[in-house]
Amino acid sequence: MTTDITALADALRTKAQLPADWDKAFRSVLREWFIPDRIWVDEHDDGHDVALDRATEPERWRTAVYSNRVIVTQFDDGDTVWPNAGYRPTSSCSMPSAVLGMLDVLDVRAGMRVLEIGTGTGYNAALLAARLGDENLATVEVDPVLADQARSALIAADCTSTVVCADGAAGWCAGAPFDRIIVTAAVKLGRVPYAWVEQTAPGGMILTPLKTDFTAGPLVAFTVGQDGTAIGRVAPLRVAFMELRAQRTSVFKWDGLRWDDPDADLTHTDVMPWTTLGNEAPQWAIAIAVPSCRYELWPRTCGRNPRHGVAWLADPLSGSWASVIPGLTKDRYEVRQRGPRRLWDEVEAAYRWWVDQGEPTLDQWRFTVSPDSQMVSLQ
Repeated sequence: MTTDITALADALRTKAQLPADWDKAFRSVLREWFIPDRIWVDEHDDGHDVALDRATEPERWRTAVYSNRVIVTQFDDGDTVWPNAGYRPTSSCSMPSAVLGMLDVLDVRAGMRVLEIGTGTGYNAALLAARLGDENLATVEVDPVLADQARSALIAADCTSTVVCADGAAGWCAGAPFDRIIVTAAVKLGRVPYAWVEQTAPGGMILTPLKTDFTAGPLVAFTVGQDGTAIGRVAPLRVAFMELRAQRTSVFKWDGLRWDDPDADLTHTDVMPWTTLGNEAPQWAIAIAVPSCRYELWPRTCGRNPRHGVAWLADPLSGSWASVIPGLTKDRYEVRQRGPRRLWDEVEAAYRWWVDQGEPTLDQWRFTVSPDSQMVSLQ
C-alpha cells in the first residue's frame, strides 16, 4: 500500500513539487482513502475524462489515483450518474502538485488554526490536519453529499477535524478567528466574501483563486490588516478551480453562432487576436475591462472550421458577439461584431491600454478588499 504513495512522493520531490516541510504529511496520508471507487480521469491529457471503476479495473484505478492528475468525483452536482460524464465537473481531487503548491504558499506553522473553504473529498483537509493537528483544522463544504462522504473518509483516516456543511462564502464564524483561510474554489473578482476577512486574525492570510467571466485568474494571497482591510498579491503558482457555488455562472455554449454572419458589422484590425487573448498578461487586463465577456479560440485544425482559426468573443447578458479571423494580407484581421456591445472594440481598447502601461505582468496587480469596496490596481 505504501509503495504507491512513496513512488508518487519521490516523483514529486524530484520535480521540486513536494516541499520539504510537507513531505512527512504527504507520505502519511494515502490519497486512495479519499477517492471514491467510481471516478473520471483524463488519462492521456487530451481533455477527455474516462470513467474508471475500482471493482472492475483495480490497477488502472490505482494508477490514476497515484498519478499527478486531477480525479473528477462529481459532475453536475451529482445529477450526472457514473459512468456518464456531464457538462460541468462539480467536485474533484486536485492534482497533488497543485495541492502541495497551494499548501506551500499558505505558509502554515505549528499552532496555527486553518479554515478550508471547499472540503471536496477531504484529502486537502487531511493533509492540513496531519501537519497542524486535527483540532487546528476546520473545513466547510456546501454540498451535503460531499460533506458526508468527506466526513466519513476523514473519520476512517483517524482525523477528527470539524467538517461543516454550509455555504463556504459565509466562512465559519463559530471557529473564528483563523490564522489562515484556504479556498479551493474560484472566487469572482470583486466578490471576495468579506466574512473571510472578518474571520481572519490580523496578520493572517486568505489564499484564494480569483476569476472573471473572461478567464480563470491568479492565485492571490491576501494579508489581513488591523484596520479590517485585506491586501492581496499574486502568488507564484497558477491554478484553475471550479467556481464557488454561491457565485456560479452558467456555462456558455457557442452553438448557433456563425463566424461569417452576413448581418454582422465588418471591420478590420492589426491586433492579432490569438496573442492578445491567449497570453496571461494582456488577458488579465482585458478580463478586468470587459465584464461578462467570454472568449474561445478555434485553431486551424478545428473540425468546425478547418480553413482558418477563429477568435470568438461573446456576452451572454446582452447577446453580443464578435469573431476575428485572418484577413487577406499579413497582419490584418477581419472583425465581425453583432449586438449592442462592440466586444472586439472593447478588447482592443483594453489591450492598447495594457501596452501603454508598459505591458505589466500578472504579479504587478494589487487587490484590495475593505468593508465597503473591492479594488484591483497596478502596483
